[in-house]
Amino acid sequence: MKTAPLKTVPLKTVPLKTVIVENTVCLNTGDAAILLAIRHILKAAYPGELRFQVFDSQPEVASRLYPSQAYPDIEIRKLLAESIFKYPYDDNRLKNLAKPIYNRLALSALRHYGKSRALDETMFSAGDRRSLQMYRQADLVVTTGGTYLVENYNLERRLNQFRSDAVFGKDPVFFTQSMGPFDKDYNRRELKPVFDRSPLILLRDERSRGHLAGLVDNPGKCHVVADSVFALADKERIEALLSSGTPPQPTGRVGISVRHWNYVNDGADGMRRYMESIRDIATALVRDHGKQVTFVSTCQGVPEYAHDDSKTAKAIVAELAPEIAAQVSVDANFHTPEQLMELVKGFDFVIATRMHMMIMSLCVGVPVLPIAYEFKTRELAKRVGLADLLLDIDTVTPEQAGQKLRAFAGDLDRLRVTTLAAVLEEHASAMSASDLVRPLLADTSADVAGDGFPGLDKGAAGLRHGDHEGKRHRVA
Repeated sequence: MKTAPLKTVPLKTVPLKTVIVENTVCLNTGDAAILLAIRHILKAAYPGELRFQVFDSQPEVASRLYPSQAYPDIEIRKLLAESIFKYPYDDNRLKNLAKPIYNRLALSALRHYGKSRALDETMFSAGDRRSLQMYRQADLVVTTGGTYLVENYNLERRLNQFRSDAVFGKDPVFFTQSMGPFDKDYNRRELKPVFDRSPLILLRDERSRGHLAGLVDNPGKCHVVADSVFALADKERIEALLSSGTPPQPTGRVGISVRHWNYVNDGADGMRRYMESIRDIATALVRDHGKQVTFVSTCQGVPEYAHDDSKTAKAIVAELAPEIAAQVSVDANFHTPEQLMELVKGFDFVIATRMHMMIMSLCVGVPVLPIAYEFKTRELAKRVGLADLLLDIDTVTPEQAGQKLRAFAGDLDRLRVTTLAAVLEEHASAMSASDLVRPLLADTSADVAGDGFPGLDKGAAGLRHGDHEGKRHRVA
């Protein structure tokens, strides 16, 4: 009797999926760390291959800093909101009055994209058309994490990006953000339909979730999780530090991250007070603690970027006493997130004004004395047990800075244990975002080109007269 041959069941292949990450500013190492963390979290959520198309404000420079040889799954392109739309940038009143009119035409052309080749080629460059095709084919769109939906900034670029997403039926996932408050009627009116259509909104703190009150019909899709960069934490290193029972051998080196901040209380006087406080910290570290000090930060070493923290660092060091300055250096070079975290491993601790300098230091097991310039750092300090030691750029004085440094350095061994234990919790929280986004990657993204979100014409009323675009406050 012949036996029937066994049937072979073909293995089900997991399709390659494409993820768009928009609104990035990769020239800022902290923002680049967010991108790499999003990539890490999404790869944990999806068993197949992912390709990332990153839409950045300065793609040429970003591509130089993060070349495809080192990051083969990442392609960096120009942010559509900055490629297709135009914004006031000088004092030419006539040109600036015409820009909202042009933007209204561009938005209309977007909504009719693919229906007229002549119109498409007239309104959009070949590069833009390739980018638009990427949006049509994308499986998931993510608007990057960070702090850019706050009203210190002009939000029009971000709103134009969300309008473009909506035209192609791509409702973005908001990766871990600090956002709001939204007090301006225009911003509330424009953002509400975007938030309502988003399938998932991740927030860094309860305060940000509170800022969405009245702006999200389904608050159940809003989740507070740790900053995504905690996903990059070196768990093995931190667990080894915690389990050893003895503090690591001191290196005698300390890192300091500073920044210029336009919105500090008392303006220029407030910045002088902050810089004098940092100067006193550096002096105490050398004179009283026998440390060598290195100024290094997440925004530096890129001439094309608007921010260079090493300039502030050099101004601080220039007024140090010569015997102190001899033990202080300014590292003004650009560092990728991986390079910066490797560098930080050589410090006994870090004094950090930039929040992602704080997070990346904690991620490699290095304690941090934080200085807050926005509420995001205050909220983070609470989460990792540093609220009592936090310095605030708006109120810090040299005397207070000295007191907090003495308290921090004197309790360093205990603080290392408590903060690093909290970092492991933050890592788990950041990685929990993979469970939240997994169903979205499992679903097939609809290839939709339509009329955008409901009320788009009404909601974009600000484009008709240019009232909002004409406001020349800071642009995120």
